[in-house]
Amino acid sequence: MKIAIVGNGKVGFAIAKQLDQEGHDVTIIENKSKVLEDTMNRLDIIGVFGNGANVEVLKEAQVKDCELLIAATSQDEVNILSCMLAKKLGTKNTIARIRNPEYVSGLNLMKEELGLSMQINPEMAAALEIVRSLRFSSNIKATSFAKGRMELTEIKIKEGSPLIGQSLSEISSRYKSTVLFCVIQRGSQVIIPDGQTIILEGDKVSLTGSMQDLENFYQEIKILKNHKIQEIMIVGGGRITFYLVRLLLRLGMEVKVIEKNKEVCLDLVERFPSITVIHGDGTDHELLRSENLEDMDGFVALTDNDEENVIISMFASNLGVQNVLPKVNRVSLGFLLEKLGLENAITPKNITANQICQYVRAMQNTVGSNIESLIKIIDDQVEVLEFRVRDNCKFIGVPLKDLTFKNEMLVAYITHRGKPQVAQGDTRVSLGDSMILISKIAGLRDINDVLA
Repeated sequence: MKIAIVGNGKVGFAIAKQLDQEGHDVTIIENKSKVLEDTMNRLDIIGVFGNGANVEVLKEAQVKDCELLIAATSQDEVNILSCMLAKKLGTKNTIARIRNPEYVSGLNLMKEELGLSMQINPEMAAALEIVRSLRFSSNIKATSFAKGRMELTEIKIKEGSPLIGQSLSEISSRYKSTVLFCVIQRGSQVIIPDGQTIILEGDKVSLTGSMQDLENFYQEIKILKNHKIQEIMIVGGGRITFYLVRLLLRLGMEVKVIEKNKEVCLDLVERFPSITVIHGDGTDHELLRSENLEDMDGFVALTDNDEENVIISMFASNLGVQNVLPKVNRVSLGFLLEKLGLENAITPKNITANQICQYVRAMQNTVGSNIESLIKIIDDQVEVLEFRVRDNCKFIGVPLKDLTFKNEMLVAYITHRGKPQVAQGDTRVSLGDSMILISKIAGLRDINDVLA
């Protein structure tokens, strides 16, 4: 698919990288020559230098031939104008990155008039992800997929775990759990397990299931405490905090925000009179202690500095706060987070890139593909795919046990009438169902590709 991206910052690059990996024909429009040159050296894309809100630049990028234009600059107004002009020039679909809370509701009313197919808000998306992730602890890495119906979590099997030495069939029988063990990392080895696979100390295990089923299982094996979240401390008062506070208050939680910019503090107090706002440096450990950090049920670090977020999150975790979430933009810090026990970090640019790519896949559905959603895990070594069962599926009504699937894959769930169920040998797929598959084979694009 031919796709143009306006803006080559953190979000734009993350989107371009993912779309490029999936084989799309990507053109980036950027007005900083050095940034554009670096991206062209790193990705197999076409670069056009200039302002994405300039008609001549859009013509040079041949947006009239594009199926989709994504405007992802840091300026909402430029993004809106780019989309309007691209639509006039012939681009079939447009997506605008809109960050200003004051624009969001108004744009919903004028979406059609502006020619927008979709608007994305990285800060809002990050806030929603934080609320969802707060239900788990810091040492459980969590991702949602299948339109939020399912969760994919990763834990490290540590000394003393009741799972050590147990086969997956024994674990299933012992805990009567409906969660599914779908991938095991053992050193450099990545394993798609079966019922006879035995869990060893040091394994990294990925499990899928509903939020409630995973919570129940983790509580049963003593990884997660059965404790209701009531008080949250946030360091940093930017746009993500604005959306996050609004969501937390709706859930009836008590919120305390620490921010060093006095004007931002006053704005937060004016917008949210019921929260506590502290004017101070959130990296000051003594200040955090004096504000009773150790008594908090959750802690979220949302400053603009990745290192600061990691350090103060580590401090909160050491004080015993169970739910700790740092915002980290640099994916390269992942190894450090793992060593520090902070598995569950928030990366807004990646959340946005995933949203965009899911929209692109939905567009592809109209031209023959039946992938509903796809996420890559374990350094892109494994794909989690959701296929829609259409009338071209060759095994509708056939029990899964009678089918021969390719090696290195696992049929995890069948979603029937919106309800995911663990795939069993007697399970049959029906027209309109979704099939969730875990695969080490990259590039699957059709549901029939799963058969050997």
